[in-house]
Amino acid sequence: MTEFALILPVFMLIVIGLLIFGRVFFYWIETNHLANETARWAVVDRNPAGNETPPRSLHDYARSGGQTREFERDARVCIDYPEGGPPLDPGDPVRVRVQKPFTIIGGWTITIRGSSTMRIERLTNNTSAANYTPTSPFGACT
Repeated sequence: MTEFALILPVFMLIVIGLLIFGRVFFYWIETNHLANETARWAVVDRNPAGNETPPRSLHDYARSGGQTREFERDARVCIDYPEGGPPLDPGDPVRVRVQKPFTIIGGWTITIRGSSTMRIERLTNNTSAANYTPTSPFGACT
């Protein structure tokens, strides 16, 4: 009984640490996946949520792409052009950044970040502007 009492706190710390690490790792994978998927939609100048009623922005579509409500609640999605803005041409880069604050036991907060940069493949209707706005209505990404 004494040995069990000495080992139990250490064992519980290891188990809790593994669970927290698993959640952080899941959110890291999720932020990178959403950044890649959103960048792919951006470079082909499509917004899959644009035909909904009411239409949603590409940012909002990306935020709602998370697998948990906790992820969607305070995730930030930023779309920008690292080499300047419009006019745009095929081959110009588009960068998508996704951030998710994650609170660990004890109130510590870390920011999990995912990013993806791809080159524009096409612009709809041969215009020099994309069908989505590059600014984020959900806060700035740093």
